[in-house]
Amino acid sequence: MSAHQNKASLLGVFIILATVYISVVSAQTPVSVNSSTAMPESIRETKETVVERKALASKKGTDSSNGPEVGEIRPRKENSDSVKADADLTEPVATSNEGLGRTVPKATSNPQTSSTDKWQFQFSPYFWLAGLHGTGGVGNRTTQVDESFRDVFDALNFAFMGMFEARKDKFISLTDLEYVSVSDEKATPGPLFSTVDAGFKTFIFDQEVGYRLLENPEKGASLDVLGGARVWRVKTDFEFGAGILPATRVEASRSWVDAVGGLRGKMALSQKMFLTGKLDLGGGGSHFTWQLFAGAGYNLNPKIALIFGYRVLDVDYDKNNFVFDMNQRGPILGLGFKF
Repeated sequence: MSAHQNKASLLGVFIILATVYISVVSAQTPVSVNSSTAMPESIRETKETVVERKALASKKGTDSSNGPEVGEIRPRKENSDSVKADADLTEPVATSNEGLGRTVPKATSNPQTSSTDKWQFQFSPYFWLAGLHGTGGVGNRTTQVDESFRDVFDALNFAFMGMFEARKDKFISLTDLEYVSVSDEKATPGPLFSTVDAGFKTFIFDQEVGYRLLENPEKGASLDVLGGARVWRVKTDFEFGAGILPATRVEASRSWVDAVGGLRGKMALSQKMFLTGKLDLGGGGSHFTWQLFAGAGYNLNPKIALIFGYRVLDVDYDKNNFVFDMNQRGPILGLGFKF
């Protein structure tokens, strides 16, 4: 490439850059308008006053006996009513030049309400693959149940589970509802019968209230103390196959209430991941009941979280010729919706 071509290329690049620069500057510079209309009124009045003073000073130099004194000249007060009307919305800012004062909006106090002062809600439907392990019976007919969570899909007839949480500041209300219907054809009938088909329908309603003992927003950690009641409704239906004794069928249902109390904690691992857990124990209607949940969560977005973990719920009830000494345990998977 020749020197002339190089110069022509450099000149072309320079012209392009200059054009871009002018375009950018033009885009950032507001379009100029007639100074007599765009200029603030106070500045216009000051400039007109200066012009009048200069004219009078010049006239005085030629004929000091005619015309008013310079000291008698006063700046015009145009639009004074509108300025006065806006006085309540603005406050003056003093400047070094008289008449060039500008106004700024008054700072209004509008404190933001903390989000913890408002009610916050979360609904978490979940599915618990809970197996049944223990003893169930009516009267003198009992059976041993050992249904693992791997067999839950074969044994499960129907299930509905969900948790609802409401929180305001440090106070918490927690509601957990579970209804499960399962059938176990592999239950142990005992020496007097050949087979047994055991059916269980359990309705569990947990209502607890709590208080936030500890909270560290920087680490996303919290600890709550909870207390309330666990309501049980259990129905059993056993069909025993003929063995030493003839075939028979027994069924019954019982309801009771246990007082429970415990702790619940949460800790963030990152902006997306967190750990959570809950432990409670109690009794009253039953001899003893306890629950343990340990899991982790992943925030899909600020309003929805995926929750997974492992849960154990144990109860020992043996009253009024009805036995339900069961341990339910297995993995759990759910979604949390905040609103």
